[in-house]
Amino acid sequence: MATDIFWKIFLFILGSTVGSFLNVVIYRVPRRISIVYPSSHCPQCGNSIRWFDNIPLLSYLFLRGKCRYCALKISFQYFLVELISGFLFLFLFSKYQFTPYFFIYLMLSLDLVIISFIDWEHYLIPDIFTLTLIPLGFAVSFFFPSLYGAGLSPIRAFYSSLLGGVIGFISLLLIGLLGKVLFRKESMGGGDLKLLAGIGCFIGVKGVLLTIFVSSITGAIVGGILLAIKLKKKGEYIPYGPFLALGALVYILWGKWIAGFFSF
Repeated sequence: MATDIFWKIFLFILGSTVGSFLNVVIYRVPRRISIVYPSSHCPQCGNSIRWFDNIPLLSYLFLRGKCRYCALKISFQYFLVELISGFLFLFLFSKYQFTPYFFIYLMLSLDLVIISFIDWEHYLIPDIFTLTLIPLGFAVSFFFPSLYGAGLSPIRAFYSSLLGGVIGFISLLLIGLLGKVLFRKESMGGGDLKLLAGIGCFIGVKGVLLTIFVSSITGAIVGGILLAIKLKKKGEYIPYGPFLALGALVYILWGKWIAGFFSF
C-alpha cells in the first residue's frame, strides 16, 4: 500500500515535469523555434527563466501567473498542461501499473495533449504528431496484439489496427464532405483526418468508434457553450482535434467498461 502511494506521488511529479517540456513543444513547434535552444525565457522581456521559477505547478502559483522580471501575465495553459500530464501519469499507472500498456498509452496520451493545445491555439495539427502515429500503431499491434483484443494473433491485431485507421479517416472524410454540402464551407481539416487515422491505428475499430461518438457529443456541447457565452460567433470554426483527443483518452481509460456496458 505504501509503495503504491509512493509510486503514484512520484509519477504525478514526474508527469507534471514532463508536462513542462510539453509546454515548450506546444509553444515552439508551431512557431518553428528549436525546442533545444534557446533555453526557457520570457517572450516579452527575454530574461532567462531560473530553475526556481521553472518548478512545475508550484512556480506558477508562487509567481501568481506572472513573469518575475516584467510582470507579464503567464498563460494559464502552462499550469493546465503540467496538471493534465501529471494526472495522465497517475491515472494510467492506476489502471495499467508498469505493464507495456502503460508506456504505450502514455506515449499516445502525451502526443494527444500536444496536438490538442496546438490545434486549439493555431487551428492546425503538425503532421509530425499525427502521421507518426500510423506506423507506431502498426508496430504496437504486431508486438502487443492483446491490446486490440484478448487472444488475438499479431496478424488479426494488425488487421484491427489497419481497419481502425481506415475507418477513422473515411468517417471524418465523409462527415467533412457532408458538412461542406450543408454549410458550404470546410468543416473538417486534413489534420483531423490524419489524427483520427493515427488514433484508429493505436486503439482499433472499437476505440475509433467510441472516439467519434465522444468527440461528437463533447464538441457539440462545448461549441454550444462557447456560442452561448459569446466566445465564438455563429459559423466560426472550432478546432476538432482536442475533442478527438478527449474521445481517445476516454477509451484508453474507460473503454473496456463502456464497451461492455453498451455490448459492442
